[in-house]
Amino acid sequence: MSRNNDERLGAPIPSAPPPPPTREPSDDLFSFVAPTDFIDLPSEGQYYPPDSPLYGKKTLEIKHMTAKEEDILTSESLLRKGIAIDRLLKSLLVDKSVNLDDLLVGDKNALIVGARITGYGSHYETNVNCPSCTTNQPVKFDLNELKIRRLVVPEGVRRSESNTYFVTLPKSRLEVELRLMTGALEKAYTESTERKRKQKLPSSIVTDLLRMLIVSVNGRDDVATLNKLLEVLPVQDSSYIKSVYEGISPDIDMSHEFTCLACSHEGRVAVPLTANFFWPKR
Repeated sequence: MSRNNDERLGAPIPSAPPPPPTREPSDDLFSFVAPTDFIDLPSEGQYYPPDSPLYGKKTLEIKHMTAKEEDILTSESLLRKGIAIDRLLKSLLVDKSVNLDDLLVGDKNALIVGARITGYGSHYETNVNCPSCTTNQPVKFDLNELKIRRLVVPEGVRRSESNTYFVTLPKSRLEVELRLMTGALEKAYTESTERKRKQKLPSSIVTDLLRMLIVSVNGRDDVATLNKLLEVLPVQDSSYIKSVYEGISPDIDMSHEFTCLACSHEGRVAVPLTANFFWPKR
């Protein structure tokens, strides 16, 4: 006796129901994502070449921080390499043509402070060492109170068309040409300092900084001449260079009024800009 297919093979197995259709998240659901703010640049875009995307820019637009940016700030690898802040800013900048290495340090500092305020608010609690007695103690900062320091060219300082500055030193009477610190120069300075620390070499913080700032002396820009200058430069001239640089360098004034709880010393202390800057106390 013959049997049909159902009898020979058994009852057909019912097919699985089709999966529910994938629904794209509605725009309304995530309409709060990535608001942006415009951050004032201390340089007002005056110190960049005409072919730079930063030329003439008075502000830069940044996104507010999200959980993705917190991943950057907690990356042990990025923190160990000292590049967490740069990665954070790169992620937040709306204009991706901006190269952080080309940013003046003062403009970069403004973006760091702006990112912190938009992400966590302006209230910042941290610890600093008293410059007088070195006691470590808590301080509170309101980041909205930090002032922008615009360019002030001191008398006797000449600005060139390429945005370098010529100044005659008071002691040696040498004429040195100075440049503004960029992200690339800051990175080179930090790497040099860290390399010497790891190799247990003598610290040379002052001369390393001057090496980044000085372009030429009496018109000569060869390495041998600049190295010789740093060997014989009087401290009066060294201090003068640093004083002039503070005047010609647009930046955020990162200092804050301070009264020591231990010795009653009154003065100003610098707001520390580290990765911890982005982790407010709860």
